[in-house]
Amino acid sequence: MSNNTSKDSWDGLLTNFLKADNLKESEEDFACVDVTVEEKDMSLVLVKEDKKYIFSLNVTNKVFIKDADGIEVPKDIIGKRVTLKKVLAMNPQTKKEVDSLRISKIE
Repeated sequence: MSNNTSKDSWDGLLTNFLKADNLKESEEDFACVDVTVEEKDMSLVLVKEDKKYIFSLNVTNKVFIKDADGIEVPKDIIGKRVTLKKVLAMNPQTKKEVDSLRISKIE
């Protein structure tokens, strides 16, 4: 993932955010190749079958990573296999249940 966003490159302008709809199965594995931390936000760069995704983390997923064995700081997740599962979660704005993704395992 390039941080060199400019009018001379599409890098950084078009992102492929990972959503529950992207999973073909109820649970799938991805390789974590990078992590981005900005103020209170954290995103993982995940790869599956040569397709790269940005997975923006909510508090639940950040806490799961922080509590995982072998993850002392955010960058420690790079190189790990991350298993995501589809779940129903409450959207705080609409107060309705929506499909969401939760980390279920880190190896």
